[in-house]
Amino acid sequence: MSLAALSEYLIILVCLELPIDDITSLRQVCRVSCDATRAKILWINKMERARHEGQILPPYMKSYNLLDSVALEALVRRMARLTDKWETRDLSPVKIWALHIPQSITWLRLVAGTWLFVASSDNHISKISCWDLSLVFQGYIEPLAEAYLPGQVKTGKLEVQDSGIVLALGLSAESLSVHIITLRQHSGCHSFSELCRIEGSSHVLTLCGDLIGCAIRHSAVVPHIVNWRNTRIHDIPPPPGGLDIPGRRSVPHLMTIWSGILVILRTDTLEFYTLPSPTNDSVVFVKLIKTPTVWEATVCDQSVSVASADIQPLRLLVISSLGIGMCVIERELLEAWDEDRIFPQIPLAGYPLSREREPWYRLCVGASGRRGLWVSAPVTDDTVTLGPHFVCMDIPPLPSGTEECLVSWSNYYDSVQPALWALPALDFDDALGLTVMGNCFGEIAIYDHDGRYPERCGALGKDFTDQGSPIPALLPAKPIFLGLSVVPRPPGSFTEFESAIISQWSQDRLVLHGWSTNWTEYWNWDLWQGAPNDYVWILQHAYGFPGPGIPQAYANTEIITQSLLFRSGHRYFVFDRQSDPNLRSWPLTPPPQEFMVSHAQPESFVRRTAVKEGNLYSNMFLGEVHKGRNRWVEQAERGGQPHPNLLRPNPW
Repeated sequence: MSLAALSEYLIILVCLELPIDDITSLRQVCRVSCDATRAKILWINKMERARHEGQILPPYMKSYNLLDSVALEALVRRMARLTDKWETRDLSPVKIWALHIPQSITWLRLVAGTWLFVASSDNHISKISCWDLSLVFQGYIEPLAEAYLPGQVKTGKLEVQDSGIVLALGLSAESLSVHIITLRQHSGCHSFSELCRIEGSSHVLTLCGDLIGCAIRHSAVVPHIVNWRNTRIHDIPPPPGGLDIPGRRSVPHLMTIWSGILVILRTDTLEFYTLPSPTNDSVVFVKLIKTPTVWEATVCDQSVSVASADIQPLRLLVISSLGIGMCVIERELLEAWDEDRIFPQIPLAGYPLSREREPWYRLCVGASGRRGLWVSAPVTDDTVTLGPHFVCMDIPPLPSGTEECLVSWSNYYDSVQPALWALPALDFDDALGLTVMGNCFGEIAIYDHDGRYPERCGALGKDFTDQGSPIPALLPAKPIFLGLSVVPRPPGSFTEFESAIISQWSQDRLVLHGWSTNWTEYWNWDLWQGAPNDYVWILQHAYGFPGPGIPQAYANTEIITQSLLFRSGHRYFVFDRQSDPNLRSWPLTPPPQEFMVSHAQPESFVRRTAVKEGNLYSNMFLGEVHKGRNRWVEQAERGGQPHPNLLRPNPW
């Protein structure tokens, strides 16, 4: 009997036992087999089998029974190829799309494998943009929507809610606020709308339904909760010992809501609080637990933040001094845990043998919560830093501490591609095999690990931008001039703008001896302009003090680096990395005696991985400059306005 004589039903049964590539070959035999291989029931069964085999399904996908046969087949094929790539330990992208924008990228997020949200800014403008990846894959590189903001975006969280895609963006101290915005269809196109604005709060750490967790209030590090629908602010009581101790003066690593409990992770502690309720409108401290030192952290399962009857463990993926680990918190364990005991971190992956203990940074978790991704920048035996690359690993549901299966990908360094070493913002979709990176030069890379007909999967979930309800007020479509202050740089007389900046300095009337306030003789301007890896950047990213510094005085010495005394938030700081590697600080209310560095308390790094990241940027950037390339100049040629010092032939 010939194959053509078989019924379509029998051919489908045969196809169920064939590898996917063989189904394509069978499709070419005759019309009957072609029709059978395109039958939706075949690909539904293939999807069922993939799910039972543990393949990663897109968590945002609507029921696959509702997908048409073309999209369903494309998705099954993509998932199968990605599974094969993972098993062969080869996640190198098949195709890379590069986008270039004029401003530095400070935050991005990939949503439902369809939308890419990017916040970018310089000292002149700040904007939020969205790309439709299906259009990018077809060659359309213009954003789907774009709007402007009154301040630089420093932090952000995104959640897909019933009312659509909600973004909570924390703006910089010059425009201290949280903007809650959404993307909606409007007049035949897509536009950004503002749902709410919270003045005085910033540094967004979590977004869960109506609640936003912030770390900054009126320039001080004061963690709090905001209900963005009614703009109600709920203070978080400090844990025993208060906030004015090392490790708590800086912003926390992480804040999340888990089964009705607020969880705050710092460098060496976990704090637990109750949330406001109809019967108790206050946030109440519950427990503090000690942990091993943490440098970076992220939540594995975003879905656990939603309160439900089925209480799942809270899994936190962390980077510590030992490598990648996980904290698994269960309700019963939390209630019985002795506060004097150190809560364990389950080791998942140890650092490779190297002279440095911190070669990994920028930890993130995929959309499904089943894989983690980070950047690795190893050091060879001769201490020459290699270019960075990506590392990915499976995240076990309940780790035993014996798993270590790392998959590296991407070339160490490719000058043609966007620079991974340039302070990257990362996100990835581990189900569809998409990774996105944006850097401080305004370069965006979209890595597709499958690469074959990526647009054919189509939209797998609902269109969250089509809500049918009245659209909120639109964000401005024209630039808002920020006019942020930049540190002036002698020699030469100060401009009127620079003089206005300096007039705000040295206004605290401190009793100082051996310090100077004659700013015409201060020569370390370049260290305080907020450029990558300068003192302001280190203060914000490595020490966890995100506010701007207002200089008060500097040490009038003949050494190369002058100590600077400045105020940030509710503390005074002094920073002199030549004579003292530590940042030191005082409370805002100074002691009766004059300021003495020996009276200050040293601050420790809360994100030690940022030091590695900053040094890598400096080394790689300087290496390119010596070869005649300056990516800041390229950004300026695209219409951006980076700091003038960065455009010089020798920025150092």
